[in-house]
Amino acid sequence: DQATAQVSDQATAQVSDQATAQVSDQATAQVSDQATAQVSDQATALELVSGSVDKDVIVWRERDSKFSAVQTLSAHTASVTCLAAIYLLTDTDEQPGGETPAINTLIASGSSDSSVIIWERKGYNSHFCAMQTISFGRGFALGLDFHLLPGTEEPIFACGGDDAKVNLFIRRDGKFVKEQSLAGHEDWIRDLHFTQEASTKDLLLASCSQDTYIRLWRVAAEGRSQRAGSGEEDKGELKLTGNLFSVLIGQREHRFAVTLESVLIGHEDWVYSVRWRPPSADHALCLLSTSMDKTMTLWQPDPASGVWLEQVRVGEVGGNTLGLYGGVFGPRGDLILAHGYQGAFHLWKRTAAGTRTDQSEELERWHPLPTLSGHFGPVQDISWEPGSGRFIVSVSTDQTARLHAPWIRDGEKSTWHEIARPQIHGYDMQSVAMTTSLQYVSGADEKVLRVFEAPSNFLSNLLRISKVGLSEGGSELPVGASVPSLGLSNKAVFTSQEARSVKEGEEPVSKNAFTDHISPFTPANLSEPPVEEHLLQNTLWPETQKLYGHGYEIYCIASSPDAKYVVSACKATKQEHASIRVWETGTWRQVATLTSHTLTVTQLTFSHSGLYLLAVSRDRCWSLWKRTEGKEEALFRLSAQTNKTSRIHGRIIWGCSWASDDSCFATGSRDKKVFLWSQRGAVPGARDWGDGWRVASEPLGCAHAVTAVDFAPSVLQDERHVLAVGLESGEIVIYTCRLDPPEWCLAVAIDPALCHTSTVKRLQWRPRGDEGSRDEGGSGLTLASCSQDHAVRLFSVTL
Repeated sequence: DQATAQVSDQATAQVSDQATAQVSDQATAQVSDQATAQVSDQATALELVSGSVDKDVIVWRERDSKFSAVQTLSAHTASVTCLAAIYLLTDTDEQPGGETPAINTLIASGSSDSSVIIWERKGYNSHFCAMQTISFGRGFALGLDFHLLPGTEEPIFACGGDDAKVNLFIRRDGKFVKEQSLAGHEDWIRDLHFTQEASTKDLLLASCSQDTYIRLWRVAAEGRSQRAGSGEEDKGELKLTGNLFSVLIGQREHRFAVTLESVLIGHEDWVYSVRWRPPSADHALCLLSTSMDKTMTLWQPDPASGVWLEQVRVGEVGGNTLGLYGGVFGPRGDLILAHGYQGAFHLWKRTAAGTRTDQSEELERWHPLPTLSGHFGPVQDISWEPGSGRFIVSVSTDQTARLHAPWIRDGEKSTWHEIARPQIHGYDMQSVAMTTSLQYVSGADEKVLRVFEAPSNFLSNLLRISKVGLSEGGSELPVGASVPSLGLSNKAVFTSQEARSVKEGEEPVSKNAFTDHISPFTPANLSEPPVEEHLLQNTLWPETQKLYGHGYEIYCIASSPDAKYVVSACKATKQEHASIRVWETGTWRQVATLTSHTLTVTQLTFSHSGLYLLAVSRDRCWSLWKRTEGKEEALFRLSAQTNKTSRIHGRIIWGCSWASDDSCFATGSRDKKVFLWSQRGAVPGARDWGDGWRVASEPLGCAHAVTAVDFAPSVLQDERHVLAVGLESGEIVIYTCRLDPPEWCLAVAIDPALCHTSTVKRLQWRPRGDEGSRDEGGSGLTLASCSQDHAVRLFSVTL
């Protein structure tokens, strides 16, 4: 039987909120409360609506705990920026065999093409059709929402955009017509949200704007609102003028008035989103606002005066990051979730309110919880901890290096989380290589390699979170690292004054060089994954070395299995810059320069014995270098290489990997082919490229360009090697191969829904060591992948 991949729940991609095609924070369909009860009888599946920069709106439906796309709505000519949806009950149509009203669904999609399209679906299992297009000329909509008018089954549609007005639309003769334009905001409106007040049944509409203000609007039936100009006001009482409109439902005309309820002032920067807490008998009205000032605020009316006041404010204080883009309540109203520019979610939970013994005590307290985090730029490289794969480091063009490890809890399933952010750089990062369990080397779009070592605070937290003990270096390690105010490097922070200087005569680094303020690093003893604010400031690793010598930006790095050498290559268009530089890790001096290629070397990898170094390049060739340490000759000598006239690979070679027993290696290219090379067996008539290295099999043809390859760390019982192949399409396929006789066999084609959505940049099997070599289920192999879709994914594979 063909082997099947078993992808664990904890292998969920650590994806930033901006990683999935920049989906709008309003992408979730806002289903009206009135329709929910009836919908649940007929529509047992949860539905989701998403919009993206790909100009499409996709309707998703949950089936067997998985979401699948049921319809793609294509009509916009630019990015979709906002969405709203509502279920409607119709009295005219009946379901076959029953008297239950049918369910119609409306979706409104706003786009930067200056239009809002209303989509309608008649019946739960039918398809959406474009019902109406509302044009805004040169303007565009940024916030949309639906709700049912009080006491009716008729929808009201609110739209806000760059004209700083809240536009209200009512349906007449099957089309939405603008009834009111509510002025007051002084800048673009970013979001809108309706709720219904339980006591009065009036609608409350919250609108937020770049003018830093939030406005609350009340929509009430005319009988509940004072009509403007009627002369019925008490002369001693100040009342707001209402904006009147009417709706004809059947033969009856319903009249409504819109008034300004309140203006909420408190944020110091653009307010990006507003959300009402889900209605509940246990909860009073509560509004959540999210701002670029890096805070989320909960607003509630004062029970005595009815004045809206700020009740709770959560978020980040200080720092140099941008703010929050959106926030939502959990379904029970006891959780709030925000997402921001740094590619992370921020989650807070409300603690149970105890008996109030002091009038000054707050009714509600919120505390942060660990959640998923991840890169918000293409992930360029990954590297497992070399001992047993107890954690993995990834680097990205978002200029960060992130360390992921499992969170192991008694009685619960372990889940993977980001537990440290060792490096926050000023350049896009391109490559990383772990040399030991406590040290890695990274390269970015600069000419310098940087070496980092783990601090003691990281080791103690890793022990508590992942139950992994790493004690190399002991008390000599710094406790953490920080970046001085005008510095560019992570400086070590020590606990004792005597140990603060890393080198003889170095200035103490507990204070930076320009102020008397103590370093911002604050050690913390964590038993759960850190929150985003802690990751940004308190999980850096000290930088111990800078390696100079390359003429252009660093492109790839590799470390020898014995951690004695590190090799690196940079971007190049000439042979002199395409050379490979060898660094000795004991002194961090350059000990060799290996010249063979004429264009950028795309990947470097050592054999498991450390005897060979393999390099592949944009020049469509590979080179093999044999280590000759201990002899009078050069440290590495050229053992074999192909040339452009060979025509073996016709395009750029992107990836290479050694089999676990070093009997062969594989190369993968943009020409959609994978070749095996070996000294043991060869295709009849194959050319010797040096020291007996020949093509060992017929090429493996793939459907798309091959961008990454990696052999599993063990051989199957029938002497088959396991090779994972990553493609430009984002797909990952796993093959088994044999040298004698040469044979390829497809073992696993991972479900495309679980794979990446863009080019796979690197694949790497988890090392098999004494600990952690198997997946958390206790069997099989673990494959890590990274991609231009901003994700790092872990796959548990059983063969």
